[in-house]
Amino acid sequence: MSQGGASIAQPQPQPESPQPAATDLTAGVEEPEQETGDAGVETPPPLGPADAAEPIPVEPDRRLAWLGARAAAILAARPTQLGAARVGVAIVDATTGKPLFVHDGDGRYSLASVTKVLTTGAALARLGADFRWRTAVYADRFDPATGRIDGDLYVRGRGDPTLTSADLRALAADVRRAGVRDVKGGLVFDGSYFDAVTEPPHFAEQPKERAGFRAPIGAFAIEGNSFAVAVTPDPTGRGAAAVTLEPPAGTYVAIRRAEVVTSLTGRTRIRVDVKVEKDAITVAVAGQIRLDEGVWRTRRRIDDPVRFAGEALRAFLAGQGIRVALAPIRTGAVPRTARVLAVHDSPALGDVLRDMDKSSNNFVAETVLKTLGAESRAAAAPATWDDGLAAVRRWLVEEVGLSDGSFRVGNGSGLFGSTDFTPAQIAQVMLAAYRDFRLGPDFVGALPVGGVDGTLRRRFTAPSARGRVRAKTGTLASTATLAGYVAVDGRRPLAFAILVNDIPDNQRAHARAVQDALIEACIAYLDTP
Repeated sequence: MSQGGASIAQPQPQPESPQPAATDLTAGVEEPEQETGDAGVETPPPLGPADAAEPIPVEPDRRLAWLGARAAAILAARPTQLGAARVGVAIVDATTGKPLFVHDGDGRYSLASVTKVLTTGAALARLGADFRWRTAVYADRFDPATGRIDGDLYVRGRGDPTLTSADLRALAADVRRAGVRDVKGGLVFDGSYFDAVTEPPHFAEQPKERAGFRAPIGAFAIEGNSFAVAVTPDPTGRGAAAVTLEPPAGTYVAIRRAEVVTSLTGRTRIRVDVKVEKDAITVAVAGQIRLDEGVWRTRRRIDDPVRFAGEALRAFLAGQGIRVALAPIRTGAVPRTARVLAVHDSPALGDVLRDMDKSSNNFVAETVLKTLGAESRAAAAPATWDDGLAAVRRWLVEEVGLSDGSFRVGNGSGLFGSTDFTPAQIAQVMLAAYRDFRLGPDFVGALPVGGVDGTLRRRFTAPSARGRVRAKTGTLASTATLAGYVAVDGRRPLAFAILVNDIPDNQRAHARAVQDALIEACIAYLDTP
């Protein structure tokens, strides 16, 4: 087996990975969120936590009044570039539950990827941090003496979102070690853990988007149901670059044209065009790559998870010397008489959620959502998206304490127009998760750490802030959100939600500057003896 409230002061009035050095000219970015400002927009100067000439009071009541006044001043002085953008803030003492500052706390906002904290909390509460997904390979009518399977080779997927080409290659090797040499039937995939609707809710709002972050969801999937286009410069600096696809996908995904030259000067500029045909995906790659660029990669989604994984498994089995009939890859149930040949267990859910939240992985979030549906059903039947969403809503109502019908959650990742929450509700989620010891440590540990890792590694980098913020970011075209915790010791952590919507084009960096200034004010408030 392989394993992988009350307001102290009320002033009146899209992806998270850093920009790549290379330019992918395919109109769209790998992830729908940015860390470091919008392309072509200068990052604004920090607003600062406080006027250095104004000492922070030591007395608790006066210090709290200072925090309210400082937060109100930050919002009142927000950059003019934000125009009519709406800002909602809720800051709560995580120990007492007392609201410290609220601005438009009951306003309705899109969460973007902050939605993933809802998926994370529900998954930890309903599945447990030690939950694992199992993928298993079965044989029907297998004769160990001859190594021949007179029937089909079956693979049952249980929704593992972490399954890689290496894991599939290891399963093929395990099938070989079980004695299989020849499969007279074909490859059959049992994906009945999920229903056949692979497109998550709201993903159809951008039907032409081919980036990897919009991949379909299936009970059996490898590499996040996306393939990588890899471009490697010619070592002489003069010839054509090598263009390859990862993982191998047989005839399902193929290179139609590769015209990338290697250059000693100039920028790397590569265009990737994907064409979806009747039963295949073809890729055309053109442009130039600098010799010193190293290997350049970008990911694109596939449309048929079973075909994609099946072609890869067939190739890995062939690499183990196992002959498989060239029959079409099919779906079907594993017979009750079939025997298990090999299994692969995923990493524990707690580890998977940590990776998911720190990198803001949409594919994992949507798979976790549908897994919640599968594990929450009273009867054995393929899970639907509604099953998963119902499980999240039950957690929010029954354990977090939100009023049923007072919010809207439409998918597990926050992509597109899928959410409607208030800052006060999200602060309540953060507070409830923090206080529940069954899930709190894993929930907090899954969040990016300011100045250290994930989507916050380039924010809160000053010595006074580094390591003191744990929060989930969210970005869409006109949305920048942040929710999490801030603390300077273990005694007085604060939970917060800062949601900015209706941001003018290319001005999200200014929204993040407001968020950062508010959190820096919280740090100054907490750091006062």
